[in-house]
Amino acid sequence: MGSIKIFLRRLVGFVRALIGRGKARTLLRELKKIDVSRYVNRIISDGVLLNQIPSPSDAEKLRMEFIMQRLRDFGLSNIIIDELGNVAVLFPAFGTKRDFLLVTADVGDSDYTPLESSVRLTEDRASGQGFGETSLGAAALLVFAEFAQATSFHLDKNLLLLFTKSLSVDENYEAYRRFLDAWAGQISHGIVVRGTGLGTVESRQVGAYRLSLTVKTPECELLSTGSTVSAASVLGSIAFQVGGVSADAKQSAVVNVARMEAGIGYGHWTSEGSMDVEILSEDERILEAITNIVRGTIERAGAGASLDLRTRSRHSVGDSVRNAPLTDALRASLAFIKEKPEIGIISEKVALLNDHGIPAVAVGITKGKKTFEEDYVELEPLESGFRQLLFLVERTAGIVPGKEIALR
Repeated sequence: MGSIKIFLRRLVGFVRALIGRGKARTLLRELKKIDVSRYVNRIISDGVLLNQIPSPSDAEKLRMEFIMQRLRDFGLSNIIIDELGNVAVLFPAFGTKRDFLLVTADVGDSDYTPLESSVRLTEDRASGQGFGETSLGAAALLVFAEFAQATSFHLDKNLLLLFTKSLSVDENYEAYRRFLDAWAGQISHGIVVRGTGLGTVESRQVGAYRLSLTVKTPECELLSTGSTVSAASVLGSIAFQVGGVSADAKQSAVVNVARMEAGIGYGHWTSEGSMDVEILSEDERILEAITNIVRGTIERAGAGASLDLRTRSRHSVGDSVRNAPLTDALRASLAFIKEKPEIGIISEKVALLNDHGIPAVAVGITKGKKTFEEDYVELEPLESGFRQLLFLVERTAGIVPGKEIALR
């Protein structure tokens, strides 16, 4: 009797799988004709709302509560929240498949301010602190969940949508790492959704250390400093010497002073400052060696000052061979929307999936620019970017681990 039940269950699963594939193929053929404009408008509006919520909060609770409420508004009930603040939603597959396709986005911005994080919209651009880097990607994943629920976009592989804290509010991606530790055995492959980076195919293997340094020197009256050295001077000396890492080493590694801040302006002695340094290399051993050199250089150059040097994050070089079926699918997705691909460096969230044995790829929803003078995202490419995401999810859902995908 038990064997009959198992047979019937598998038969039902097989029939549902056929129906599911049929729906997916129909959707794929119709993607160019589907009106996604209302979903794109929702990406913008949800991104704006998300960006104005104060961050960081305890476990990024305020922004995660917004996300959970939106998921409930869509009629979703398979929502999971863990003790570290990760929010996930499940879309069961047609059939009896047990593995998951993970689609994830970051939430949170440690540089949030009520004024700077207020999003300003023009006809073709949106600007605001953190909007393109985190909020837009999370909003795109939210709206993907809405689309999947509204159109029965269920495939023959389980979907696991994950909202996790960004690196800026969760040092070393601790919550993300812990989630992967718990779920890695069930995840076949992953897609990282970003607000910007449309057209970038991350296939270049580069590992990185990111260090954060705080420098403190004695507080003094401006005209009574004596022989005291300011924190700004110490930071300048450190930056100069870090930049002097031997030429031989820098041929295989890059040391970048990513940020320096010190002082509050004229008339005030600078007694505190901070610096962010990143070390990148395509070779794991060289990455470790150069990082040790940089640490020693910082300690020698900052002798006499109070130094607090921490590792903000570290990720491996990634695995472009493991990721190849997904990057091939991404290139096909870019061809689908007529977007020229550009080679990019494997990013941290993708590398962390690789470290757990999971093939992964990152996908950008639109294009943007971030400099001292300008910080904006383009609105016009959002429609193509969202279609690309739908196409990519459908294509990668057909990937069997260890086998290349047949691109139809």
